Amino acid sequence: MTADPSPLTTGPAPSKPRLRRRILLILLLILLALLVKFILHLLLPRNYAGSGETLPLKLDSGDFSTLYYSGTEAPLGIVIVGTGDGGWSYWEERVAKHLAGKNYAVGGWDCRKFADTRSFNQSQLAAAWTAAAAAVRERAGLPEDAPVWYGGWSTGAEWAAAAAADPARPDSFAGLLLAAPGERSRYGLTKGDLLGLNPTGPGTFALADLAPQLTDVPVAQFSAGLDPLDDATWLEQLKSPHRLIPISGVLHDMDGAGGKFLAEWDRAMEWTLSARTAPPLPP
Repeated sequence: MTADPSPLTTGPAPSKPRLRRRILLILLLILLALLVKFILHLLLPRNYAGSGETLPLKLDSGDFSTLYYSGTEAPLGIVIVGTGDGGWSYWEERVAKHLAGKNYAVGGWDCRKFADTRSFNQSQLAAAWTAAAAAVRERAGLPEDAPVWYGGWSTGAEWAAAAAADPARPDSFAGLLLAAPGERSRYGLTKGDLLGLNPTGPGTFALADLAPQLTDVPVAQFSAGLDPLDDATWLEQLKSPHRLIPISGVLHDMDGAGGKFLAEWDRAMEWTLSARTAPPLPP
């Protein structure tokens, strides 16, 4: 008669405190991995390939380019769209295609690539955006008096305001369309800027500082209801026609440039054209 085989030896079961420590360590490692991924998402450019045609630009600060989007009919005007600090992404692509579908000629401006390739100041930024508008105008076959809008998201909104506040802006400038700008910005980008720290020091500016140079520029600003980053207090300094347009229930990216936001953008463009001929606001 043979003896029953011995059961497999698995060792003592881990105690409850040790098991809890293992689970906590695993959770901490997962959170650390997510944090690293989030930081890299902020610091690294998106490298999203826009579908627009590339128009080369010869600038004093060095060669650059703008993406070109247009509809099938004669364009109604020109819109230069500046990106967030990560570069051209789904947001800008969606806005550009929407505007092209509304018969506007669009120039896509990659703020991240511009900052990564040069040092610049306000006048150089303004000259670059004016050059982009001129390249789009030539490509679209539009006359010199075709209306020009500057717009953008986050960093792109801040830089659009700075470019418009310079005397180098186009003579047919129609207005600003700003999605979720911050209180301050920089001519360039640092690691701290990419991590969301408030820009300070040389080469930075507050949007309120630009107000005196925008006395004849209609400004429409879009504010996301769930966004703690954007700032609208600078609008109080403007003497030009201006509107704050809240988009309720959305985060910083306006629900990924969703339908509600794009509909408000369309209405804001129409408003800027009427605001240019309206009586000036009282001092």
